[in-house]
Amino acid sequence: MPVFPNPQGATGSTPRHPAGQTLRRRARLLSFLAMVALPTALSGLYEYGFAADQYVTVTKFVVRAQAPQSAAPATMGSALTGMNPMLALIEDSQVVVQYIQSGQALADLPPSLSLDQLFAAPRGDFWARMGAHLPPERQLLYWRRMIRPSLDLSSGIITVTVRAFSPQDSARLAGLVLQGAQNLVDRMSRAARANALSYALQTATAGRAQLMADETALADYRNRYAVLFPELTAQQQSGVGGSVLLTLAQDEAQLAALRAQGQTNQSPQVQILTARIAAEQHEADSLSAKLAAASGGPQSLASVMSGYAALTTAETLDQQLYAADLQALQSARNQADERSLYLESFVQPLVPASSVYPVRWLVMVETAVAGFMLWVLAMLVANMVRDQLD
Repeated sequence: MPVFPNPQGATGSTPRHPAGQTLRRRARLLSFLAMVALPTALSGLYEYGFAADQYVTVTKFVVRAQAPQSAAPATMGSALTGMNPMLALIEDSQVVVQYIQSGQALADLPPSLSLDQLFAAPRGDFWARMGAHLPPERQLLYWRRMIRPSLDLSSGIITVTVRAFSPQDSARLAGLVLQGAQNLVDRMSRAARANALSYALQTATAGRAQLMADETALADYRNRYAVLFPELTAQQQSGVGGSVLLTLAQDEAQLAALRAQGQTNQSPQVQILTARIAAEQHEADSLSAKLAAASGGPQSLASVMSGYAALTTAETLDQQLYAADLQALQSARNQADERSLYLESFVQPLVPASSVYPVRWLVMVETAVAGFMLWVLAMLVANMVRDQLD
């Protein structure tokens, strides 16, 4: 290309194509208007002319334990094994936050509440409102956009921000979210109590059933051998046997004395004493057989007492175990009270007085800044391309 000399003798060169530069200025101006001014104007027109007001309701609450926890400091081992009370409360709070963001929270809403009426009504603008008759998955995405829970890990405070297109809907929906979180905490509390009591209650129930079985076995044993208290029966029979043996010894001594006096077996007194001694001996043998049979048969009172003693020993042991189970059950109930959770709301949902969203001027500024950055980038690319072509 030809080079035109500088008529002023300067080292620089004058523009070679004044018409081309004019076109480039016009192109820059048009591109600025198209990429910066026009989008900013359109965003302002939409925000101030069509965008619906959005009202915000904020509620705050914490998840607490029913009873104060142990004052002992938490160790690293307890924290790692999940026994740290503060860590447990933070985990429960995280569960509540995840619940609010889940489809279960939508399912727990009352049937009278329709998301289509709240968010898909014509009062919401096209960009902000929810599409009508969306599937549950799409409704959940919109729900997460309008209901935002957050957890402060340092304090355990859960903050829920609810947005809607009217003040009443915003406050109502925030109240329903708070009620759903309350119901969830109540279910978690009941589950924790049930888990804490489950094993102790099963053990106590089994101990009571075993004790009742022991009492039934004792009653059957008494009815089988027709004896109420074998020890008392044995004492009575032992007393009778001792009296019989004493009388037998006295009669034998008297018989020996008569024989020493020279009386024969034909003597009436000797015959009477002999018959009495024989009867007393038979009675003593019978009582001895009842107390302890020589063969150790099942009908001997000693065998009955042995079986009865085994049953009473088992019953006594089961009574002690049942008493220990009852004590453990009471201890488990005390621990279950400490695991009981409740939700404490210290910022109640209130009807907002004015809208917070959208922040119209901020949207316009963001649109202008984004458009300006894109325009500058486009100008840099255009200059680089032109330099490569020159």
